[in-house]
Amino acid sequence: MKKIIICLMSLLLSTGAAFAQKGLNSLPVFQGKVIPERQMVMTEVRGDGMATYKLSYYRSVRFQVDTLTARKVAALVEADALTADSAETEKTGELLTYGLVQLKPLGITRRYLCYQARPTTFHGWMITIIYLEGSATLQDLRSMFEKQ
Repeated sequence: MKKIIICLMSLLLSTGAAFAQKGLNSLPVFQGKVIPERQMVMTEVRGDGMATYKLSYYRSVRFQVDTLTARKVAALVEADALTADSAETEKTGELLTYGLVQLKPLGITRRYLCYQARPTTFHGWMITIIYLEGSATLQDLRSMFEKQ
């Protein structure tokens, strides 16, 4: 019985996460449809512990890919940036290497997409994508990033 309850709770949490990111071009990356889940490090955090950062939800994926796949992932993030309220991006050549995207809010909840691609020693890319929700402003996020 305990296992069934845990499975149902996990299902509910993952369904809520997918709903929160519904409509994002980058959603397939988080769902493991672009990079297999077994090749990604995935982190998902929600709850009162996030209140210190004025956030209610944090979801990240990190993975290593070749240049062709990095371009596909970057194109999805760039598509999200085109429809966002604001976006700061940087490129190395034609590849997106940094993005801080303020997505359109869901009601009063602010949403952000953070993206970083760094070259690896084997001609590939280490990519990190983070989706955030909460009351934090863009300036709050910049302040948090500067402290780290």
